[in-house]
Amino acid sequence: MDFRQKLEEFRKILEDKEQAREELLKLTREMRINSTKAIALLHAKEFDKAEEHLNEALRIMEVIYEFKNRYPDIYYPITFDAMQELVEAYTFHHILRHENLDIDFSKLKVEIAPILTGLADTVGEIRRHILDLLRVGEFEKAERLIGVMEEIYLNLLTFNFPDKLTPHLRPKVDYVRGAIERTKSDFISAKVASLEDYFKKLAVSI
Repeated sequence: MDFRQKLEEFRKILEDKEQAREELLKLTREMRINSTKAIALLHAKEFDKAEEHLNEALRIMEVIYEFKNRYPDIYYPITFDAMQELVEAYTFHHILRHENLDIDFSKLKVEIAPILTGLADTVGEIRRHILDLLRVGEFEKAERLIGVMEEIYLNLLTFNFPDKLTPHLRPKVDYVRGAIERTKSDFISAKVASLEDYFKKLAVSI
């Protein structure tokens, strides 16, 4: 094979990779949109619609996974953020349903690093849900979910690896710690306000 033939072979390889990249970008964008919609619908307590979007995101992930072995050099950089968003939606859905972390991540076909960062991001969604619970006085459920937040934090804290292996994990774990502290403070404030309101009503009734 002469010089020009070899370059032409390189061109065809790159054209194939460029086409795969465009398709991957489209797929990951669709998966991320569906994951984001699922999270929003979970907060709105529209569980059936949330599950539709989550299932669609999972279906797209199956298609995305087919690119992994053939195009590893473009697969990881392109898919990371979308996989992270999928993990966040999948985890948040499980936690709202079961209030525990017995999650089967093997169904996701997602890499380890975005599972860890997606877990960390889920804490923000749990905090938001807890604040909604505190507004309506659901303190027991809120307290259980604070326990779930702490369990996520304590487990993620043990993943002390270089940023090349777990990109962006360390600052996210720092955020988790702060989110838990703020949520505990909000919980105490809401509980105190609720008790004060109760005693005021009791005094009036007497």
